[in-house]
Amino acid sequence: MWLTDAISLLINLRELKTVKFESMIDTAGNKILISESEISNRTDAIAKAISEDYSGKEVDIICLINSASFFYADDVRKITIPVRIHFLGFSSFSTSNDTGEIRITHDIQEPLNNKHVIIFEGIVVSGRTPKYVLDYLKIRKPASLEYCAVGIKPAILSVNLNIKYYGFELEPNMIVGGYGIGKGVEKSLPYLIEL
Repeated sequence: MWLTDAISLLINLRELKTVKFESMIDTAGNKILISESEISNRTDAIAKAISEDYSGKEVDIICLINSASFFYADDVRKITIPVRIHFLGFSSFSTSNDTGEIRITHDIQEPLNNKHVIIFEGIVVSGRTPKYVLDYLKIRKPASLEYCAVGIKPAILSVNLNIKYYGFELEPNMIVGGYGIGKGVEKSLPYLIEL
């Protein structure tokens, strides 16, 4: 009897180990860095913080459509105060893009003067492009202007940038995709993977 119980326990432990290992790799063989549930927990916290910080106010929320669409949609649905939604599209002038300067491909269609504005971004790496976007939108004279990102790489920020709301701190050498971020099919994944 004890031998049967011991064998059964070993089989259960092996299955448990396999499940744990498989939870780190998706069916396509991608290494999952940040799970769907971890992202959901962070979007809950960010939406709550925004709702509390802007209680009694309306907020204009801008999605940088190049990388923030999933993050933006999840947070906007969880924010409990009135929001107006906007989209800003851009592309870099060059692949190196040392200045962060961008070309606007889709601009915001409404005035932002005297409005509380939050910009939603995917991953902030050097901070040059977010700084350029912030400077570009400051011309419209919003009452307040904040930045929100799925992830940041604080160790390699090359500009002074205050990101009030963010989901995760990432290692400098970590390249991620998924959750609306990337250039290929990985963009549609509901979690972040290592590329």
